[in-house]
Amino acid sequence: MGRVVDGYKQFVELANKNEEAKGLMTGWDRIIQFIVQGGEDFYITIAGGKASLTVGVHKSPSVTLKGPEEVMYKMLTRELDATRAYFAKQYTIEGSMSDAMKFGRLGTAVAKTQK
Repeated sequence: MGRVVDGYKQFVELANKNEEAKGLMTGWDRIIQFIVQGGEDFYITIAGGKASLTVGVHKSPSVTLKGPEEVMYKMLTRELDATRAYFAKQYTIEGSMSDAMKFGRLGTAVAKTQK
């Protein structure tokens, strides 16, 4: 597995342990697809207040984030702000913008776990 998939596997583990993240995920069943140029495609399933990661492409995701491996990795590590990167056209979002924004809030909650 590449560093983006490995990093998001850890993200999913932390999200499932973090009370704030679990609260955000409860009642919000979604599929977040990542198309990683130069890396592996994967998606995060949020269902029943829990997250899981699957390598591959989902047939009907709620939202899709597409971008180069380096950009995806830097957003994961918070070296690159996802909102700024989006407006700088470093990656694209297809589908529900509100779901993308909520996923960003989930990332903020998970980042607090890592500190």
